[in-house]
Amino acid sequence: MGLSAYSEHMEAAITAANVASEVLMARFNAGLQNLQSWEKSPGALVTEADLESDQAIASALRDSGCGGEILSEESTVDLGDAGVDVERKIEWLIDPLCGTVPFSTGMNHWGVNIAMRSEGELVLSALAVPSSGTLLTAEKGVGVKLNGESLQITDQDRDLGDAVVGLEVDGQEVWRSLLGSGGLDWVTHVRQANSFSSAAYPMLLVATSRMAAVVFYRIEPMHVAAGSLAAMMLGARVTDGVGQPIDWACNDEIPILVAGWPRAHDTLIEVMNESG
Repeated sequence: MGLSAYSEHMEAAITAANVASEVLMARFNAGLQNLQSWEKSPGALVTEADLESDQAIASALRDSGCGGEILSEESTVDLGDAGVDVERKIEWLIDPLCGTVPFSTGMNHWGVNIAMRSEGELVLSALAVPSSGTLLTAEKGVGVKLNGESLQITDQDRDLGDAVVGLEVDGQEVWRSLLGSGGLDWVTHVRQANSFSSAAYPMLLVATSRMAAVVFYRIEPMHVAAGSLAAMMLGARVTDGVGQPIDWACNDEIPILVAGWPRAHDTLIEVMNESG
């Protein structure tokens, strides 16, 4: 593809993702019996590992000199304008541990999300799944790479009835509401629905065409921006629940986000709206 317009920022994102991965894997491999955890709000688990990863990412981005503002699940940090065209607003959307619940219970499906937007547009991202040693990166005008190798997807066309789809719901109250209203009736149209309590892991599966689609209910942009950019650049569709584009300039919670390969995505949107 084209030349990089943000090579230093991409390098900073990769460094930050790698540093965070090292911090988290050290915690994960050492055993989680003594991992301190608490709820920052009802149902929202946070651990020491979340904060350690968050600090490692902030330090790596600060040391890079790229500047900008960090909007993290755990903190907000202004890195200043060093190395940044002051005419452009640079923001880093960070989820330092995406999948705190599986991480804290010893399961492998968690990750790290780092995305950067310039003037409200997603321009680059790094999504790491440390337990498998996987790093997915994307940069507008350059392309998508998996562990440093250019990634292109050709196996995109599959019927929804033969597809495995991810389903991620934020909290018990949302589950109750969806189940009570029939909002999950669309699940009967898919071959199998899997839930991982993570955004990074299922987004990696979709972007690499190992899963046809994933549906998120009540998700903040910092959890899905990194994977969404890679998926869209590879040819997948990322929309709201009625098929409209996501406004990535907005920080508000997204009520429904559907990411998937075109045929499965479009059929999924149809059956979701048929079932209400």
